[in-house]
Amino acid sequence: MQEILDLINEKDEVIGKASREEVKTHRLLYRCAGVYLERNGKVAIEKRSAKKAIRPGNYSLIEETVKSGESFEEAARRGVKEELGLEVQDLKFLGKKIIIDDNYPDSFMLGVFMCNGAGRIKLQKSEVEKVQFLSPKEVQELIKKEKKISPGLCQTFRMYLEGQK
Repeated sequence: MQEILDLINEKDEVIGKASREEVKTHRLLYRCAGVYLERNGKVAIEKRSAKKAIRPGNYSLIEETVKSGESFEEAARRGVKEELGLEVQDLKFLGKKIIIDDNYPDSFMLGVFMCNGAGRIKLQKSEVEKVQFLSPKEVQELIKKEKKISPGLCQTFRMYLEGQK
């Protein structure tokens, strides 16, 4: 079954629907949820699977495509559960940002959240190669030195830092 996504404009208003393939082919704007998951003062940073079609092996916050009719919050909770096997606790909305990936045909509105996660980590290997918990300073250093960083992480980490205050 083909995955259908809501197409949006820059104001995050739904203007249509399209398959994931159409979205990729025509670089259409869609929604995605991004989650900064905290544990013990550190934040989860994923290394995307090398088998991913877009941004393989890149370091990223938890990102989940929002399905048609789904909210950013629902996708955030689903993404944490699917990719890390954790239940979301204390989900806090930080804001939205349009992300344009210069390296891949991908443009999306990222709804950004922070939360805690309950349970034992169980990685979804098809999506995530590994997860590491880093201090905010270590994340900033990773963004500066690492070449394979997802634009969602680079462009929204300041939102996370502001959300901690």
